[in-house]
Amino acid sequence: MAEGQQQTAVSQPTAQAIQQSQKIPDIIRGYRPCKSFKSSKSESTSNYTTSLDFDDQGDYMVAAGDDETIQIFDVKEGKSTKSVPSKKYGVHLARFTHHSRQVLHASTKVDHSLRLLDLHNEGYVRYFSGHTDKVTCLAMSPGSDAFMSCSKDDTVTLWDLGSRNAQGKLKLATPYLVAFDPSASVIAIASQSTSSVLLYDFRNYDKAPFSTFDLALFEEIYTPSTRGRAWTKLEFSNDGKFLMVGTDYHGHYILDAFDGTVKAFLTGKSGSTGRAAPVSTTGKPLGQGDACFTPDGRFVIGGNGEQQDVLVWDLNEVREGRHDNAALQPTAKLPHRGRTALIEYNPRFNMIASADKEIVFWLPDEPPRPSDK
Repeated sequence: MAEGQQQTAVSQPTAQAIQQSQKIPDIIRGYRPCKSFKSSKSESTSNYTTSLDFDDQGDYMVAAGDDETIQIFDVKEGKSTKSVPSKKYGVHLARFTHHSRQVLHASTKVDHSLRLLDLHNEGYVRYFSGHTDKVTCLAMSPGSDAFMSCSKDDTVTLWDLGSRNAQGKLKLATPYLVAFDPSASVIAIASQSTSSVLLYDFRNYDKAPFSTFDLALFEEIYTPSTRGRAWTKLEFSNDGKFLMVGTDYHGHYILDAFDGTVKAFLTGKSGSTGRAAPVSTTGKPLGQGDACFTPDGRFVIGGNGEQQDVLVWDLNEVREGRHDNAALQPTAKLPHRGRTALIEYNPRFNMIASADKEIVFWLPDEPPRPSDK
């Protein structure tokens, strides 16, 4: 176990337990917390996890925290295996590259550079400098070593892991979130102050966006008091059909990724998770959004604000066209004993990780049930 980590086990994750041969619809309602990891720091010390990410194979998870430490977890063993301090520069938005021994992360102090860490020797391979304000989002291309970063300096920058120099830059109004589609050919950029999502051809990113999705009307309907201020997550479903705009308040938008139609607003969330949205200046702990798609694209799982359970939304009705521009209630609530400010579904195994002050691993607890669809 990494120094400074205390773990609490309920059941031991095993390779057999988390195999993804079980269909997600059969097990999604049976997820339960199985192991939690606590810091040994005193309760008086701020110690929030601010980002989570799995490697491509789903074998490892990286977590960053406001204790300025990077934690590496072995998923199959269900334990913390490495702790790398980053006291000088701070750490946020830790992301695996396509190599499970390399982690890219943003700095939170000194400067606003991005840093590529080699986990084997715990040394930095490269710095990526150019942003003049805090980095709000990092996205790796699923198809190459390209990646994109957003910043409060109102730029979106294209990089390649092989070069310290920026490959390109866009200047936009509050472009605080970015996402690649699964084909790596389209990038989506959320411009929060204009309530819009811009789609660019990745090969021609310096040209005008080929599509712009305007969410202003829907914000007036669903989140009028927080218009343009509380977007926290931008994510494509793995089939490329949906685009989620996550918010820090009462729900999340599901868009048709091709034409921008608002297919549904995911409701049932009981308010904020207590994390700062990228546009926020409240001083709340950082985060990366509290919802994500399951790998099959059928469900969204997410935190429930101040409540201590995890919500599950079934997008099948949306997919079948029965719920255009409608509020979609959760189909299940997964019991938990803590707040869920961050959540990610393992890309290869049936396993979920969530976090606030603790990091929690979830496994399906019930025997598989035949799905009805």
